[in-house]
Amino acid sequence: MIKLIDIINTTLAEGRPVVAATIVTSEGSTPRTAGSKMLIFPDDKIAGTVGGGLAEGQVMAAGAEVLASGVSRLMDFDMTGQASKGADLICGGRMRVFLERLAPDAATKRLFAALAETLGKSAPCLVVTPLEPAPAGDAGRCLLLPDGDIVGSDPGPMVLQAARERARAILAPVVMEADGRRFFLEPALAQSPLVICGGGHVSRPTGQIAAMVGFRVTVLDDRPEFAAPERFPFAAETAVIDPAKGWLTGRRIGENDSIVIVTRGHAHDYGALAEALGTPAGYIGMIGSRSKRDAIYDRLLAAGFTRDDIARVKSPIGLPIEAETPEEIAVSIVAELIACRAARRP
Repeated sequence: MIKLIDIINTTLAEGRPVVAATIVTSEGSTPRTAGSKMLIFPDDKIAGTVGGGLAEGQVMAAGAEVLASGVSRLMDFDMTGQASKGADLICGGRMRVFLERLAPDAATKRLFAALAETLGKSAPCLVVTPLEPAPAGDAGRCLLLPDGDIVGSDPGPMVLQAARERARAILAPVVMEADGRRFFLEPALAQSPLVICGGGHVSRPTGQIAAMVGFRVTVLDDRPEFAAPERFPFAAETAVIDPAKGWLTGRRIGENDSIVIVTRGHAHDYGALAEALGTPAGYIGMIGSRSKRDAIYDRLLAAGFTRDDIARVKSPIGLPIEAETPEEIAVSIVAELIACRAARRP
C-alpha cells in the first residue's frame, strides 16, 4: 500500500494522471484478495497487480478508457468454469474491481500527501470516494483522519457517520450506500509495528522479510555499528540504546505491536524480555535454546512475573521448520509474525 501511495504522489507531482484499480470484493479462489491495487499510467505501464491473466488485461484496457473519460467504473469478473473454456482465468472465484482516475489537481495532491503522511506515522485512515455524482454535483473524494479531521470534499454528516461506523468493522474495501448514493470505502491500514531488539546476523534477514510483508521495522542495539541505517536500509527506524536505561524506554507499544528479541547475550535477552512483558504487545518472541529460555524464565519468575506472563512468549521463536541458517530462521520468525498478526484481526 505505502509503496503504491508513494508512486501515486510522485506521478501527481509530475503533473500526470493515473488510474487506480482496486479489488473491492473477492469470493472463492481468486489470484488476489480484496484491497489489492494496480496503477495504470498513460504510457500503458502498470505498478502493482490485481492478479494477472486475462482479468488484469481487461482491467488495463478499461483503465485506459477511465483515464481518458475520467468516469469511475466497477467491473465484475466471474472466473468459475473458465478453465474448461480455454481461458486463463483458472482460479475459480469472483471479484469486483473499482477503477478511478486520479487527476494531478491540487485537491488530489493534498489528499494523497496527507494519506502518505498519516500512514508514515503508523496511523490508519479511510478514503471515501463517491461512485456517482451527487444531485448538486460530485462531492469528491475525501480522507477521514484518525483525529476526525477531513481532507478533501465533505460528503455531508449522514455519509460521514455511516462511513465511520462501517470503518470500524472492515479491513478491506467495500461499497457502501448512504444518503441515496454509493461510496467506495478504502481503509488505509498502517503497517504493523515490529521492534527487533538486537542488530545481529538474524535480525537483518528477519527485518528485511518483515518489511516486505507489511511490517514497520525498528531495530535497536547498544552498538552503533549494529544499529546503523546503512545496515538496515529497509527499516523505518534504527536506534542506539543503553540497555541499562531500557530497551523500550520512551516507546509506545500497543496491542498490534510485535517484539522480536535476538540480542547477543542472556543478560540482554532477560532485560529486553522483562520490558516487553510490561507492554501489551500482541507478539513477543525470543530466540535461543530451550535451556537458555528456561534459565531466563526462572529469573523472571523469581523477579515476580507469573506463569501467565511467560505464556505470552514465543520461544524458541518461529515456526518449527527445521531452520538452520540466519535466513531460514528469519523465514520461520516472519511466518509466525504473520500468523499472529492474522489471528489478532477481527
